[in-house]
Amino acid sequence: MSILERYQRAARLTAPKIAAETAGVAVDGYWLSATQYYFLSEKFDATLGRLIATPSIADAETGSIREVIPLQDLAELLSAHRGMPITEATLASAEFDMPDRVTLAVTLDGHEYLVDARQKRITLSRKSPGVPALYSPDGRFACIVRGFNLALRDLRTGSERALTTDGVEHNRYGQQSETGLAAVSMRKCPVPVGLWSPDSQWFLTHRIDEREVPEISLVQHAPPGGGRPLLHTFKYPFPGDPLPRATYVAIHVSSGRVVTFESVPDQIMVYSPFFWRTVWFTGENSAALVRMDRYFREVTLISLDLARGTTRALLSESVSDGYVDVHPMMSVTPNIRVLRKSREIIWFSERDGWGHLYLYDAESGALKNRITQGEWLVRDIVHVDESNRRILFLASGMQSEGDPVPRALCTIQFDGSGFEKLYAHSGDVFIAKAEPSGVDQHRPFRSSNAPSGVSPDGRKGIVRFAHVERGNRTMLVDLRRPGEGLLLASASPAPGEVVSRAFSALAADGVTPLHGTLFLPSDFNEHQRYPLIDYIYPGPHIVHKPQSFRSVDSSPARSLAELGFATIMIDTRGTPFRSRAFHQCGYGQLKEPQLADHVAVVGQLCSRFSFLDAERIGMVGHSAGGSATARALCDYGDVFKVGVSVCGEHDATWYTSMWSDKYRGPGDRSVWDEQWSGANCRNLSGKLLLISGDMDENVPVSQTLLLVDALVRANRDFDLLIVPNAGHMLMMDHPYVQRRIWDYFVRHLLGDTPPARFELTFEAHEVNRFMQSFWREIWQ
Repeated sequence: MSILERYQRAARLTAPKIAAETAGVAVDGYWLSATQYYFLSEKFDATLGRLIATPSIADAETGSIREVIPLQDLAELLSAHRGMPITEATLASAEFDMPDRVTLAVTLDGHEYLVDARQKRITLSRKSPGVPALYSPDGRFACIVRGFNLALRDLRTGSERALTTDGVEHNRYGQQSETGLAAVSMRKCPVPVGLWSPDSQWFLTHRIDEREVPEISLVQHAPPGGGRPLLHTFKYPFPGDPLPRATYVAIHVSSGRVVTFESVPDQIMVYSPFFWRTVWFTGENSAALVRMDRYFREVTLISLDLARGTTRALLSESVSDGYVDVHPMMSVTPNIRVLRKSREIIWFSERDGWGHLYLYDAESGALKNRITQGEWLVRDIVHVDESNRRILFLASGMQSEGDPVPRALCTIQFDGSGFEKLYAHSGDVFIAKAEPSGVDQHRPFRSSNAPSGVSPDGRKGIVRFAHVERGNRTMLVDLRRPGEGLLLASASPAPGEVVSRAFSALAADGVTPLHGTLFLPSDFNEHQRYPLIDYIYPGPHIVHKPQSFRSVDSSPARSLAELGFATIMIDTRGTPFRSRAFHQCGYGQLKEPQLADHVAVVGQLCSRFSFLDAERIGMVGHSAGGSATARALCDYGDVFKVGVSVCGEHDATWYTSMWSDKYRGPGDRSVWDEQWSGANCRNLSGKLLLISGDMDENVPVSQTLLLVDALVRANRDFDLLIVPNAGHMLMMDHPYVQRRIWDYFVRHLLGDTPPARFELTFEAHEVNRFMQSFWREIWQ
């Protein structure tokens, strides 16, 4: 196979292409009733070059799947109504929902339609609000941003009134903090932040005061259309800087009454608590919030009484070293539930070294009993059946051998009895959890409380069985009688697919087992010698090894493999989903023992497989993986000869405070000085390419330039690419950057000549689909 053919094949494996062309990897839908599940059935249309989604209903009683309305019929109906041609291809960009079992909602080109699917007629046609909104569950109101305040739009009359009036710059209502790593983007189209009560009577939000937070600036050196460089300044706290403060505000919609909870100010850890899903309604007039201190060493559950304007601390837990987790992974709904009927609390804790559930009395705060136990951990509370006092949850560590990260679906009684493993297999099991805060209030025709995983009566579930090598299957199953179910979607390897193999090795301590995935070219030959590229992400907030087929995060490894490399993705010590000791190993640092573990694993693999060339080993990484790559080439230059560091967070002392606050703790600067990527840059001997976008709002380009300055002062050779107007995800969503990474490894590690100026392009819909898929993977 020629190098040009390899590039052409690799192009089909890039993240935007994989996301936009692979059907069956995930299912988007929700339950309409106890037996009917609405979802989008997707198929790839080769002529259009994109996925086509057909609104469908799976019926658990009949075991059948039917279209809500054929797309051709829908296109003809909308064409006649609009007086302009609308095709099935046009509908590929539409958003679909079902507010009830007979009505299909279609949002397309700034218009919203309600279609009676049985009679095939349009019952409502209106223009979309034109701005991001949060819609009330009763479908009557939309909360929108107006300057530094919030306004309420009546969707029936189109009238609008102010909800707040005294918001000012950097002390605004109902918006994300500028510290949310996307300040410049958010200014272009402000999105309201908050939560509607189930009865649509209250809107709960916050007012964020960030006036004391220091600023940072980005220079947009080559703005589209030309002209002078643009300076973008926004709030961005480093470790030790003042943090934004959030004051919770509840607005009673019908009366206009505003209740401010001054007694429970909350520190903003980069994102709004509503983004973290640490705030939710527990009744029509009550809410709960989970509050963490700056260093994540204390967690407190607080109850808000909206009618009375009072608060009460229900439960708290603290540690003297390391950090407290209320979920094994950052930015995911806490494994905490407030039970309204029994006035109890389900609480997640790692107090015995593993993440387990405990039952508390909500009135006294007294521990009633532990619920789960063992050398495994609860990943997610999926569903709580208060009436039968039973919990459905996902757990890791149930396998007797191999990688402990893949999940099993389990159930247990509140008192710890009746434990049962319902679904498990050689890969990963996933089912969407019932979010206590509800979901998707930015979609006007979807109930925020529509369950997407477990049916309303708790009897049925939508379960995905995923395997990196064999593919994914999503099934509608009976949770009371586990067995085969109704197949909704599937994805499996095609002939000539990149080869993937699971492997295990020992950490640098020589004792701890680690697990990873090895990717090999589709024309792999055991008798050839292949350079090895370590695609790294060291955590500590997420794992990196893929758990499902064709995950978008594994796309860089797959595409590089198709170019003629062997590539690996591994989870080392310091990543979640195992014991607390495993996760917090190396607390106070951000790159060790992870890098030492990578070196140990690479050495073992090269000894084990004769087709791996130990003299040609490279590394590539993005963000935290970018800084790890740069440091690896300096600290372990005898192993890693070529590296590409993309948007590297090279010195956490000058990165967003939350990262250092949680994972390095309140340590002293002298220790941190030795941890940044440039500390040992005088030892760089290999080939290193640094890449950053000048509009990266997450890891500013200054992080890369800090390392550039150190390398210049150390008189070391390196390569640099600064991409104008590019943001943080350019390693996957920027075709030119993708091509330059390939060229670098082909030239310096494979020893071949890249095809001249190979043209790689991504369509807008492909990038959008990639971003949706990427965040879905992160949160799952």
